[in-house]
Amino acid sequence: MGGQFQLEQIGGRPALGALINEVLEAGQDALALYRGGAANRTKKKPDRSPVTEADQAVERRLRKYFSERYPEIGFLGEETGASGPEDSGLRWVVDPIDGTRAFIRGIPTWAILVGLEFEGEPVLGVAYMPAADDLFVASRGRGAFCNGRPLSVSSVDTLEDCVVTHGALAQFTDMNLGPWLPRLGRSTYTQRGFADFDGYRQLLLGRVDAMIDPGVAPWDVCAAAVLVREAGGTFTSFEGEDTIHDGTGFLASNGAVHGALLELLGRPTDAA
Repeated sequence: MGGQFQLEQIGGRPALGALINEVLEAGQDALALYRGGAANRTKKKPDRSPVTEADQAVERRLRKYFSERYPEIGFLGEETGASGPEDSGLRWVVDPIDGTRAFIRGIPTWAILVGLEFEGEPVLGVAYMPAADDLFVASRGRGAFCNGRPLSVSSVDTLEDCVVTHGALAQFTDMNLGPWLPRLGRSTYTQRGFADFDGYRQLLLGRVDAMIDPGVAPWDVCAAAVLVREAGGTFTSFEGEDTIHDGTGFLASNGAVHGALLELLGRPTDAA
């Protein structure tokens, strides 16, 4: 994985604390919009996915924060794309509202996700779920925490005992991975749909043993990848590669069942 990232490259612990405070404040802005009827003013992007005032306001706020404090670091956001320097080796990766569909329907599982890449690898992750008031923080080599308490993934080591969570069923069908669903149904203990970051939350809290997330983008998983790895788990593409840049999707697990799940699912092309 990448080079040696040091937290001091962004200002050390004080800078991380300031970033966390900024994310918490952005979360309160989003929560006010959530409670104030922003869902009733939802618009559609060209790809037909929904976008709300909260998506736009949070990304605008965070992009401004990063551009003022870290003008030397690149930025990638779901709503506004890439900007800033491309040669620093560092890049902030932001999903302003992960789970916009949940936000729109009043389901309290949406999150603000902020990750940092160093030489293409995720090294820092902050995930805040304002409606649940859950804050997840991790940086490479320093562990993962939820509301200040250390996180550790489960120890289940067989598929017959494995609890799997997954995103929307359309994520599988859109990626021609529909045949994976009956395989999972036959071979794992049980399956539950906890979409978006909420699936990773369940993994980090030890409630499930794996999260299968097809067809998502780097901003959906940058923070999650750091959190899962720092909690003792494994995060890879469906090919088993340590990356967040794979358009097919990703498998996150407690590590103990990772190889067996990759073998069960097979290569993505095998599902078509």
